[in-house]
Amino acid sequence: MFGWFSSKKSTKTEEPIAKKVENFVDPSTVLRKFTAITGIHFNQKESITTSKLINFCRNHHITSFDELSRCFDHEPDILEALINLLTVNETYFFRESRQIYFLCAKAVEKNENIRILCAPGSTGEEPYSIAIALLDAGISPLKIEIVSVDINSDVITLAKEGHYSIRSLHKTPPPLQEKYFTKVDDTFQIRDEVKRLVSFHTLNIFDDALFGLGKFDTVFSRNMLIYFDEATVIRAVERLGRLARDRDSLFFFGHADFVKTPPSLVEHYEQGVKFYKVS
Repeated sequence: MFGWFSSKKSTKTEEPIAKKVENFVDPSTVLRKFTAITGIHFNQKESITTSKLINFCRNHHITSFDELSRCFDHEPDILEALINLLTVNETYFFRESRQIYFLCAKAVEKNENIRILCAPGSTGEEPYSIAIALLDAGISPLKIEIVSVDINSDVITLAKEGHYSIRSLHKTPPPLQEKYFTKVDDTFQIRDEVKRLVSFHTLNIFDDALFGLGKFDTVFSRNMLIYFDEATVIRAVERLGRLARDRDSLFFFGHADFVKTPPSLVEHYEQGVKFYKVS
């Protein structure tokens, strides 16, 4: 009885679907907005970044930089994905290890509970290196708490998993590799006794949720400030400085992070290691 309906030809003419025209001429609006949110600028890498933005847009069916900019306001998943794309940095265990061992010597000397922030902590090599060094120096695990934050949610996932290639361990002494890692096929798994000393959080340091982390005896913020302009560096350091437990709290930065010391910090040298305290 339904044959009539199926055999009757439609008289409606279907309109062709108009194909959206791409417009990837000027990324400045997107880059300014991204910098306002994250603090990161791309003055020296704008050409490479533009290519990454175009590929990102095409992969997410976005046809213009203006459309991408609007997505920042109402599509948090798009913003998070772009942050993850543009903030991947290579790191490895025991990078700039003199600072880590200097901290260990201070911790042994004080023999007190120690609370440490790594911002950013990336894929976990730095906070795990600090945990390993403290344990190997004889500090009780009951006295160690390390908090690691990063704006990139992908690297936080990898850090929590704790699987690393041999390349990530190329600066790690073999005795420490044997003691604190388990070899699984062609990767190295960080052992639970180290993992439980570190908590990981996806967090933008310019988000006031930063202050919900509490106070710290030591802050590591290495090789993040090089991506900021001078005004943003001062703003970032001021926010990190507010996390200091007291004026004896130690701050460690990367060798290239400062052109000049921010006014909120005092630079110190001891045993050939540069560190800072709140002024």
